[in-house]
Amino acid sequence: MLKALRWITLCTMLLFVLFLGTSAVLFLFALEKEPRVSAGPPADYVTVADAKAFAKRIKIQFESADEKGATLAVTERELDQLSQLGAHTFKWLHTNVDLEGAAILTNASVQLPQNPFGRYLNLGAQIQQSNEGIFIDRLSMGPMSIPGGWLLPLGARLADIVLREQKASLLLSGISGVQVAGDTVLLSVTPPPDVKAHIKQAVRTLQDLRLPVGEQERVVHYYDLLVEEGVLHGGRDESLAAYLYPLMSSAAERSIGGSAIAENRAAIWALAIYFSNGAFELLIGKIVSSERELVRPPHDVTLAGRGDLMAHFLGSAAIMLATQEGISIAAGEFKELLDSGDGGSGFSFVDVAADRSGTQFATLATASETQAGQLQQELSANNSEVSFFPDTSGLLEGLSEEQFRQQYGDVQSERYRQQVADIDQRIAVLLIYRQPASL
Repeated sequence: MLKALRWITLCTMLLFVLFLGTSAVLFLFALEKEPRVSAGPPADYVTVADAKAFAKRIKIQFESADEKGATLAVTERELDQLSQLGAHTFKWLHTNVDLEGAAILTNASVQLPQNPFGRYLNLGAQIQQSNEGIFIDRLSMGPMSIPGGWLLPLGARLADIVLREQKASLLLSGISGVQVAGDTVLLSVTPPPDVKAHIKQAVRTLQDLRLPVGEQERVVHYYDLLVEEGVLHGGRDESLAAYLYPLMSSAAERSIGGSAIAENRAAIWALAIYFSNGAFELLIGKIVSSERELVRPPHDVTLAGRGDLMAHFLGSAAIMLATQEGISIAAGEFKELLDSGDGGSGFSFVDVAADRSGTQFATLATASETQAGQLQQELSANNSEVSFFPDTSGLLEGLSEEQFRQQYGDVQSERYRQQVADIDQRIAVLLIYRQPASL
């Protein structure tokens, strides 16, 4: 019996190794030297505004569907706009969607680092009309083509393992049919009961998985410190520096024998939660409000004399901690593009400077233990905002969509990139970035 168990164990290990080896070989075989999908036109105000309106429309329709369900219409143009936004945020990914007859053809090219096998992983999927949910008929990886019916069920199952309680499968099962009518995809949806609760629970689960051990205690500590400073400084116009100074002093003390990166990260989260009046807990869960009642922050805290710039700075710093740097910067650019439309404040390079400086601040604060400690020491010794927030004089604000197009074209134009490079240079000369770059 023992001998049989050993043979079973050995065979299982060999099969596992064979599976990994086969998967690696297939992956390398799928790599190609040229992309199947090339870079499309850059995202601009119209693209962003239309995509935002589309997302809002779909969300409202999905959540308001009754027990009989609803039909969602998505045009090929809207799908193209989503592809443009994705390419702007994820520079290494290009996608396109084509509606041909009764099928939806999707293609994607993923750019990989330089290697001798091929620079691109080209993927494709063919989605057929169906009255039984979403059905992927064919899946391609490079030159290989295989049946794709297993892909969505497997993806949903893996998501269920991560999210728990079959949230992904439940939401996927809400799509009962897919039809193609000309340049429009018609999705028949029957949302599960309490769809909002299911979505929120799935988000909360992901947030909980993202939170490092001990993070909540650290964030609450810095939040309490901010509340004390708010009482001390409340009623007076103050720079954010007046609040950042005691936080970094405390972080330096708490980092002795611990992690400067962890302390800085918690301090930035506390700043974002406190000055957003708890709104940024949507990104990381109820870190503070589950432990204590939130306190309304003072309304007169600023950067460069403006409260909106302080909000931009902290918002981008917090987003940087929750996502990759490129996504954070792109999100700031999209926000500015949206502001250039009707009813917005217009495109502002001053706001872009605040966004990018917040991102760079969070990057430096968590880059390495050495750099995180250097930042703490610098800000503990200097409570002036000129050490971490750039000069914004001469930067244009209030550009309408038409004015932005006339002067800069789009966010990929050379003139726009030169302006962003000027902003980055203003950030680079700040005191905190002139510290020795020791990793």
